[in-house]
Amino acid sequence: MSYYPLTTGNSWTYKMKDGNSYTNEVTASDGNLFTMKNSLAPNTTQVRKDGDVYTANHWDSSSFQVLLKDNAATGDSWEVKFTANGLESILLHTVKESGLTKEVNGKTYHDVLLIEAESKLLMNGSIIPLNYFTQYYYAKGVGLILTTSSAGDEQGLTTFTLN
Repeated sequence: MSYYPLTTGNSWTYKMKDGNSYTNEVTASDGNLFTMKNSLAPNTTQVRKDGDVYTANHWDSSSFQVLLKDNAATGDSWEVKFTANGLESILLHTVKESGLTKEVNGKTYHDVLLIEAESKLLMNGSIIPLNYFTQYYYAKGVGLILTTSSAGDEQGLTTFTLN
């Protein structure tokens, strides 16, 4: 069972801290390539699943980088590099815990994987930590159930449809 079940028609709706909601939906697939639409974003993105590894072009439409690994173990890490607002950015993803039980919006999820991304900048050859962290909670067989950050942001799963 995967941490991110991708099939055309699957959708996940999240409630943000401010009370607004958005939906991510798999709108098309071609083999192991899946087209995703976020109801708040003007463009689609793509996720590719090769074995146990999911790569995505969320950060840069011209390049696929690791998003998630079904076989991730506590302590595993990987980097995502991209340019944002003219600045070279790095997200250092680290698997903090696996096998968690997590309650989100009144529903309990089991076999949850916690991945934390640390934001950094690359300036003049030096890596500068921003002291900004984002936590992603994925439930096996469900997908992303919760996103939190060190700034207090939160986006929790309210409903999902899996085909």
